[in-house]
Amino acid sequence: MNRYMPEEIHDLSKGWNGIAAELLHAHTPGGLPAEELAFYERRIRANGGKALDQMCGTGGRLFPLLARGLEVHGADISADALRFARKEAETQKVQPTLYHQRVEECDIPYRYGTIFCDSFQVIADRHQAIATLERFWHHLVPGGQLLLQLFVPLVVTRGPASNDADHPTRGVPKPRRDTEGEIVMTLWSESVDLFEQVLLSKRRYDVYIDGKYVRSETHAHWLRWYFHYEFIMMLENSGFDSITTYGDYTDNPATQDSKTVIYGARRPHAS
Repeated sequence: MNRYMPEEIHDLSKGWNGIAAELLHAHTPGGLPAEELAFYERRIRANGGKALDQMCGTGGRLFPLLARGLEVHGADISADALRFARKEAETQKVQPTLYHQRVEECDIPYRYGTIFCDSFQVIADRHQAIATLERFWHHLVPGGQLLLQLFVPLVVTRGPASNDADHPTRGVPKPRRDTEGEIVMTLWSESVDLFEQVLLSKRRYDVYIDGKYVRSETHAHWLRWYFHYEFIMMLENSGFDSITTYGDYTDNPATQDSKTVIYGARRPHAS
């Protein structure tokens, strides 16, 4: 087997497992920008009740919100990511409520004032994406708010569409947690389907100990993007109203100059 391109390719649509989950765990205690945490704290407090961090991964956003005294649950498809989240919970001496479920089949015995997610676009299948919006609606209390962070990939907006064009980009080595060595993520290739609005990235994760290569995994990362009014119609068709946007973790509407766009939508009070 060529160590630079392992034969087995892991599908990240089935969760950030293996070395990818370990890399997420390595980033968990790094903290999020203050404005990002403040935004979610404001929205959760304003909406009231419990909140759900859907596709929570290893808990990079979950644990800082718990530390602020908020009641936030987490859910994810990845058993490995949740295993690291539970390990982090032991370190922080907290007991989060975590669910191991597919997002489009989510069935949690709670209804939430806020559901938030920043990984919705990894659901490449449109039917699954619509089913996911319907599950979000079902798990909100009447008047509850859904917050989804979306973006259009830079390779679409600023560069020519590539079709399996190899251009490896090596990331900065990240020290592993609770063990020796470091992890390096390399973007191996990207291909863009402008008609289907799907980006496929192949990423290699290498583990090194004392500067020596130990093992690697290659993961296929699917991402579907949506344009503004297209996504508004999807939300409306899924039963949401009071649809708005927030730009750059502020309470102001997003614009074309916003670096971060979060869509807010509510389950109607009458439902």
